[in-house]
Amino acid sequence: MIRGAALAAEFNPLHNGHRYIMKQAKIKTGAGFLGVVMSGNFTQRGELAVFDKFLRTKTALLNGTDIVLELPVVYATGAADIFAEGCCKTIESAGIFDYMVFGCEAESTEILTAAADILTSEPTAFKTALKENSKKGLRFPKARELALCSLLSAEDEIFSMPNNILAVEYIKQLKLLNSEVIPIGIKRLGADYKDEDINSCFSSASAVRKALGENRTEEVSSAVPENVFSLYIEEIKKGSRCLNDYTEMLRYIILKTGAKGLKEICDITEGLENKIYKNSDFETAESLADRLKSKRYTRTKLTRGLLHILLDIKKEDVMPPKPLPYIRVLGVKKNKTQLLGLLSENARVPVLINIKKDIEKLSPSGRTLFAKETFASDLYNLGKKGDDFTKGLIIV
Repeated sequence: MIRGAALAAEFNPLHNGHRYIMKQAKIKTGAGFLGVVMSGNFTQRGELAVFDKFLRTKTALLNGTDIVLELPVVYATGAADIFAEGCCKTIESAGIFDYMVFGCEAESTEILTAAADILTSEPTAFKTALKENSKKGLRFPKARELALCSLLSAEDEIFSMPNNILAVEYIKQLKLLNSEVIPIGIKRLGADYKDEDINSCFSSASAVRKALGENRTEEVSSAVPENVFSLYIEEIKKGSRCLNDYTEMLRYIILKTGAKGLKEICDITEGLENKIYKNSDFETAESLADRLKSKRYTRTKLTRGLLHILLDIKKEDVMPPKPLPYIRVLGVKKNKTQLLGLLSENARVPVLINIKKDIEKLSPSGRTLFAKETFASDLYNLGKKGDDFTKGLIIV
């Protein structure tokens, strides 16, 4: 069988740095084709994607991807471990990939693999260091980061960088799945992920999103592939979406659900449900996140939790870990349509290509998950129904 590699990505939006990683993925693995497991209309930071999943699928296919698989929304909007779990389960269940590729800030995957080994086995020394750090009043992510650094004699901050955090989780999840898929890290080039200024041809997605929103088209053109620049400019004219568009809907759901019901929502933890309910007089959804931000609750955790309230994603939807009920194909290259047959023959779960027809293959749990996906699409489109059923497979 042809050797394949898969990349986990959001492409929010796709830029020159993403194209570089896709090119390097094929070079480093020698793979005959490259797949991407891509989040849909909502992202891991609890935000709406700047462009919908169909446009982002097209940009991926135009820039090195051969087939795009959708990461279900319950995983795509999850914390790093849940996001990684969904990506790895999709790649493993596809049965056609030998490699999983990801961008990272680390020079090599050795230190990331060592960290993943510790998190998988949780040796006594790690538990002790974690406990000591927690006693100092540190949030769990920081306590874990420092524990890993001390055990591995690693440089400060290496395990606080977002792509490294995800990379460690990818490797850990592959280990937990006893997968034979080989993880390959590729060092990112250019700007820091938090850099909101476009200052090189390898700028961050944050910088590109900001420039698009401020109509700084000349700057955008230097940071994204030429073959997608016009697509971005045309689409951004229609207006961008943000969490504040759902302020009144969010308030209604909070009041209707009540604190007891909010406690069941994913990422609503440690009494946060009471704080959200007591602050239901918020002016905007974003201002609610600002109001609740504290040492205990990061802003990303808060926006992710508010998004889960809107999408009705409960803790039970992701915990304990559940089998992946299906794989959905969003798009494929015109000259690689044979991959659809290869995937259908080798996948360990049903494959959705023609939604109206293939949905009949799904188990009850698969139908429940897909219903959350269609609801998420309807919500993203502010009530306009049908995208998941009316937009067919993207072929470029």
